[in-house]
Amino acid sequence: MNMDHKNSRPVCTTSHDSNVGLVCHYQFENGSSQFVFLDVENGSGAVLDHSLSFFTENFVQTLASSNGLILLSGYSGDHSCYYVLNPLTKNSVMIPQTCIDGCVVRVGLAFDGCQFEVVLVEAGSSKSNGLEFHIFSSDTGKWRRHPAINLTIPSLPEFEFQELGTPPLYSNGAIHWEIGGYLLVYQVKGSHCELYELPNLFEDWSWQSTMTRRCLCESGDRVYYCYTDLDGFHIWDLLKDHDHLRFFCASNDPKKFRWRLVHTVNHEVFMSKHQNFFYGNLCDWEPYKITPIAYSEQAQTIYLQLPGTVVSYNFDTGNLRSICTYSYPGINFDCFSFLPSTTFGLPNAQKERDMLTNGETELNLPIAEIEKLAL
Repeated sequence: MNMDHKNSRPVCTTSHDSNVGLVCHYQFENGSSQFVFLDVENGSGAVLDHSLSFFTENFVQTLASSNGLILLSGYSGDHSCYYVLNPLTKNSVMIPQTCIDGCVVRVGLAFDGCQFEVVLVEAGSSKSNGLEFHIFSSDTGKWRRHPAINLTIPSLPEFEFQELGTPPLYSNGAIHWEIGGYLLVYQVKGSHCELYELPNLFEDWSWQSTMTRRCLCESGDRVYYCYTDLDGFHIWDLLKDHDHLRFFCASNDPKKFRWRLVHTVNHEVFMSKHQNFFYGNLCDWEPYKITPIAYSEQAQTIYLQLPGTVVSYNFDTGNLRSICTYSYPGINFDCFSFLPSTTFGLPNAQKERDMLTNGETELNLPIAEIEKLAL
């Protein structure tokens, strides 16, 4: 599939079958990419959805997903640009460039099921000392600029590793970004913005961001922040305004710190309980080799990416199960990443799906097979 400019807007999609799954992005050194979609079933296996999977011949990076749409960055000729892709229809919209005076520090996508908005966060503009938000709406096909918000963000490194960043999350009408040890929350409709400390705020965030792995995810109607550090992996719940009577401590300022610790698991305890699983898999284990990618509050399960495999860990039972495995297909392989996604697709009976059970089947397809994913 080529990322060509489509004039049509993404279809307003509704379905009786709304599945929470994973988007897997293979990135190859020649600039091509393969996208594979998985539906995780009961924390014990995954379904590979061929109807959504696709590949691109030109270089793209995955920036965000929102209710079935994916925001990609790429190039049109010699110019960088953004694409919004609907995997269900295989239609993509190339977003026209807008004038940016400063530096784009964060990019997000909001999709309510009928129209989408791409949001750019600009800092360092000569016109303002605060943040400026640039919003592209699929309804108008134009950019609009929100007046500068007098919100001081922490200093950011001159260069941030894209592959080590935390994808933004659109939930409850707001886009959530991790930025320099803080959570930036932007209410899309009301254009209201807040900045909160993250639970793992560290003085030297540039070091913290390279040695730990993090994710923002939604379960139910709540936002969770999952991360690993030298001690273990942890899950925090972002508190809402009406939670203050139950959870906010008198010593904590809810305007700065709005988190409740849900789970924490020590690395040594975790690995000692699952020695058979880790034996031979992580002989050179380091904390940054465990990456949280999703959390289900109802199932009390966290999904973790380990070298060569994705696993589910149930907090109630302590069971660790392999969801799927993957390998690096030769020297042309460059990067492999997961992000949680909600896809609005066809009913299960109408999908072409392969069951991946207990990690027995590898995710990656031979290069010669990639073209079969294009529709």
